[in-house]
Amino acid sequence: MFLPLTLQAQTTGTVITGKVISAKEGTPLPGVVVRVEGSTAASGTDVNGNYNISVPDANATLVFTYIGYETLQVPAAGRTSINIQLKEDVNQLKEVVIQVPYGTQTKASFTGSAEAVGGEELESRPRASFQESLQGNVAGLQVSQGSGQPGAAVNINIRGLGSYSASNQPLFVVDGVPMTDVAATGYAWSSNTLAGINPNDIETVTVLKDASATSIYGSRGANGVILITTKRGSAGNTKIDFNVQQGVNTMTMFDKQKPLSTTEMTDLLVEGVFNRPDIVSSRNITSREDAIAFLRTQSSTYNPEVSTDWADYILRDGSFSQYNLSASGGTDKTTFFVSGGYYNQEAVVKGVDYERLNSRLNLTHRANDRLNINASLGANYQDMNTMYAQWWGQNPIRNLRLTVPWVSPYNADGTYNTGILYNNEILVNENKKNSKIYQLLGNLGAEFKIIEPLSVESKVGIDFNFGDEELYWDPLWSDAAAINGIAGNYATMVTNWNITNLLKFRKQFGDFGVEATLGQEAQKAVRKRVAAEASNFVDPSIEVLDGASVRNYVGSDLYETSLLSFFLNTSFNYKGKYYLNLTGRRDGSSRFGPNVQYGNFGSVGVAWNVEQEEFMRSFEFINALKLRSSFGTSGNQPGNWYAWMGFYGLGHNYFDQPGYGLGALENRNLSWEKNKPFDVGAEFSLFNYRISGSFDYYTRTTSDLLFGVPVSFTNGGPANVTKNIGSFRNSGIELTLKSQNLKPSEGGLSWETSFNFSTQKNEILKMSQERILSGFFVFEEGGEMYEYWMKGWAGVNPENGEGLWWTDETMTATTTDYNAALPFNQGSSLPDFFGGLTNTFGFKGLSLSFQFYYSFGNKIYDNYGHFTASDGAIGVSNIYGAMDRITYENRWQKPGDVTNTPKVVYGNSQTGVVNQHSSRFLYDGSYIRLRDITLAYELPLKRFVNRAQVYVRGNNLWTYVKDDLLPYDPEGYLGGLNNGQVPVSKQVTVGLNLSF
Repeated sequence: MFLPLTLQAQTTGTVITGKVISAKEGTPLPGVVVRVEGSTAASGTDVNGNYNISVPDANATLVFTYIGYETLQVPAAGRTSINIQLKEDVNQLKEVVIQVPYGTQTKASFTGSAEAVGGEELESRPRASFQESLQGNVAGLQVSQGSGQPGAAVNINIRGLGSYSASNQPLFVVDGVPMTDVAATGYAWSSNTLAGINPNDIETVTVLKDASATSIYGSRGANGVILITTKRGSAGNTKIDFNVQQGVNTMTMFDKQKPLSTTEMTDLLVEGVFNRPDIVSSRNITSREDAIAFLRTQSSTYNPEVSTDWADYILRDGSFSQYNLSASGGTDKTTFFVSGGYYNQEAVVKGVDYERLNSRLNLTHRANDRLNINASLGANYQDMNTMYAQWWGQNPIRNLRLTVPWVSPYNADGTYNTGILYNNEILVNENKKNSKIYQLLGNLGAEFKIIEPLSVESKVGIDFNFGDEELYWDPLWSDAAAINGIAGNYATMVTNWNITNLLKFRKQFGDFGVEATLGQEAQKAVRKRVAAEASNFVDPSIEVLDGASVRNYVGSDLYETSLLSFFLNTSFNYKGKYYLNLTGRRDGSSRFGPNVQYGNFGSVGVAWNVEQEEFMRSFEFINALKLRSSFGTSGNQPGNWYAWMGFYGLGHNYFDQPGYGLGALENRNLSWEKNKPFDVGAEFSLFNYRISGSFDYYTRTTSDLLFGVPVSFTNGGPANVTKNIGSFRNSGIELTLKSQNLKPSEGGLSWETSFNFSTQKNEILKMSQERILSGFFVFEEGGEMYEYWMKGWAGVNPENGEGLWWTDETMTATTTDYNAALPFNQGSSLPDFFGGLTNTFGFKGLSLSFQFYYSFGNKIYDNYGHFTASDGAIGVSNIYGAMDRITYENRWQKPGDVTNTPKVVYGNSQTGVVNQHSSRFLYDGSYIRLRDITLAYELPLKRFVNRAQVYVRGNNLWTYVKDDLLPYDPEGYLGGLNNGQVPVSKQVTVGLNLSF
C-alpha cells in the first residue's frame, strides 16, 4: 500500500513531477515520502517510483524520505520535473526497529532472540486467522492446523513443550494487551478468539523466544510470547485500501479417503467368504453369485443394487470470500487508521462454516510536545457452525468413513431413512450446533515526557468476549428420539482487564548508554457461564427452549483470577558495541497457594556487535555481525484457576437429601512451573546486505511441573491432588537465511529467498511416578512427550495372509495372537525438524511467490483404523462396517504377496477385531507441502488509482507424504491422533487489491 499520487487539496501553485530511484541499483523506490519543507503538503511515489506534488512557491524545497535511505533535500529552483536518486543509509539499515515487550528497540541493541513477520505475509490470505499464516515463516515456531474447521484454534509452540498438564501455548499480546487464555465457548471446542482479529489490520507479528525476550512477562512467559501490533495512520492526506477475494475449498488427499462403492465392498466380502472354508463348504459356495446370495442372508440391509456415495452427501467444494476496506491518514497532531472487513468460508464438510465481521479504529494524538495519547478499539463478530469429533454419531467424518454404501439416507418416498442410526442428512439438515462470539479488544494510553531522559506511560486495556451457543437435536435424530428432541442455550462471558504503568529512562553518558523501564501491571479475568437445556418439543420447527415442555437443566458458574506484577528492565551499552540487559519481575497470582503466591523471575542477556571492531575493517563483505546470549527464568500458570484450593462441591444427593461432596484437596504450596531457558546465537548480514540470517542453539528446562499425584480414596474425595513435581528439557538449533539472489535493474528480474530450519528434542527428566500411561501414550523418565504405547505390528505372513504382531519390544519374535503381544514404546508424535522455504520472483509488474513447509520425524495415529480396517471381521450386518480404500488396494490376496494389509476373512477373528489398537495404524507423519503460491500483476492504471493489483493464489495445493499408506492429511493436532476432525482443505482464490 502506497501513498496517493497527490495528498493535498491545493488547486493553485506549481506542480512538480518526477521519479525516485535507488542510486546503487537504479530501481524505482515505491512509497518514498515527498513533502514541501515548512508546509504540510506531502505526496508519495507509486510502485514505479513516480510522484507529483503541488508546491505553493516555485522556489520551495522538496524533502525526500525513505526508510533505509538518506533523507534528501532538493530546492525546486523553478523546475517542474525533478528526478531523484537516493543513497542507502548504512546506519539506518543497521538500526532496524523491532517490537519488544513494553516498547520498541533497535535490532542491534536487542540481546534476545526475536523474529518479526510483516503484515504483507498475513494479509489477503485465504485463512481465517493470522496464526495459520505464521507456519513456515519463523524458525523455532511450530504451527499445526489440526482441524479444517475455518477459524479453529491452532497448535502453536515455541521451542518445544514445557508442560505436562498446563498450557503449552505462548502468550499473545495485542497492542500491549495480554490476551486471555479462556475460550468463550463450550461446545465449539475448536473456537479461537484470536481468529476475530483481521489479518489485514496487522502491521507486524513479533515472536519472542528466549529468556532475554520473554522473562519480562514473568509467570506468563514460559512458552514464549507473540506480540501483535495493528496498523496505525501517518501524517498526510487520507489513503484508502480495498481488497476482495473469491475462491473455493476442496479436500486434500481425497483419493485415499474416497469411500468404497457397493461393488468394491462386495469384492472384499466375497473374497472374505472364500477365505472361510467352513462357510464355503457348509453353504456349497462355488461362485461370486453364491457368495452374494449368502451375504443377503446375513443382513436385511445388504442390497448390491444400491450404491450410495456418502462423499456426495457429506463433503462439498466449499466457497470462500473476503472483503476489506481501510482508510488511514491524519495531520502532524492526529493520525488515524480505520477498517472494516467481512470473511466467509464454507468447510469441505457440509454444515460446517464460518463467518466473521470486524472493524477497527486506531487513533494517535500529539496534544503537545510532551503528551501523546493513543487509543485502539477492535470490534469483532464470529459465527460458526461446527461439528463433533471423535466417536460421536454427530461427527460427519465418522459417518463418511464407517457407513456402508448399500444403504441410502432417504426412503423411496423421500423421507429420512431412520434405520440408519446416525443419518448424516438429518444431522446436517435438522440439527444445529452454532456458536457466536462477540469481541471487543481495545486500549487507551498516554505518554508524558517529564524531562528529556524521563517519561511515564499508562495504558488500560480490555479483552471482552461473549459467547452465545445454540445446540438442537431434532426428534428424528436417534439420540433425541426418545425425548422428542432436545435443545440447549449456553452463554459465556469472559472479561479480561489489564492496566500497565511504566516509568522510562533513556540517557547517553558519553560512550555509555543506559535505558531502564520500571513497570507495574495488574490483570483480572472473569468468566461467567449460564446454561439451560430443555426437551420434548411440540413442534420441531420451533427450536427455542420455550418450545419444549421439559426443563432438563439450568445452571451457572463464575470463575475469577487476578495477577499483580512489578518489573524492571534495564539495558546498558558501551559505544553501541557491547550490550548488557538485565530484567526482573515479581508476580503475585490468585491461582497459587498463600504460602507461595508470589514468584520472582528474571534474565540476563549480552550482545556484541562485532562488525564495529577495528579488526573487522578488513572483512568488507561483513556488514553486520552480532553475537548474543541469554539465560533466565520465566513461569507458567495452571489452566485451573483454583488448582491450589481444597473445596466441597455442591449439588450432591445423599439418600435424596442435598449435600456437599469433597471436590478437591488443598495444596497451599502449589506454585508456578519454572522455565529456565538458555540461548546463544549469532545474527549476520553479508555482501552489502544481500545475505542475512541468524543461528541459535537453545535449551529450556522446565521444573516444578504440575502433576496430579494419586491419593487414597479413603480421603473420601478426589483421586489426586495437584503438586509441583517433575521436569522437562527441550533443546534444538534454529537457522534462518534470507538472500537477494537477483537485484533488478529498472524493470528487470528480481529473486529473493527465505529459508528457516529448526530441530527440537524433548526429554522428560522427572515425573510424579516412573511411568504414566495415558490413553495411547506413555510418559516416562528419559523419554519424550507424546510417545505412543501400544502393541507392535509386524506385518503380514506372505504365505497365508495372517497378521503378525511383535511379542515384545525386542522385536525378535512374532505372534498371530493379538492378546499374546505386549505393548511397547512406538515413537513420538513430535517432529525431529521442520521449517519453510519461500521464493519470490518479480519482473516489471508481474510477481510470483511460493512457500514450501516441511515437517519430518513425527508419527500420527489413525484412531478410526481399528474400525475401517476390519479385514471382514464386522461382516455385513453392521451399517457401520465399511472397510477403507487402503484395505481394498493393499490387502493380501495370494501366497507370496508382500504387503502390510492382511487378508479379508468374513467374520474374521484373527485381525480386524474392534479395539485391536497397534502400530498397524501408526504412520510416519513426515511431509512437504506447497503451503502458498501467488501469481500477481500490477495493472497499469496509475491515472485512476495509486495501485491496482490482481492475483490468483493457491493454498495447500500439493503435498508430499513420506508414508504411502497414510489415509488422510498429515497435518494434525499436537498429540498426533486423528479422531475424525474436519479435513484440512486446499484453496484456490482470485483477488483484487486497490489503493487510492
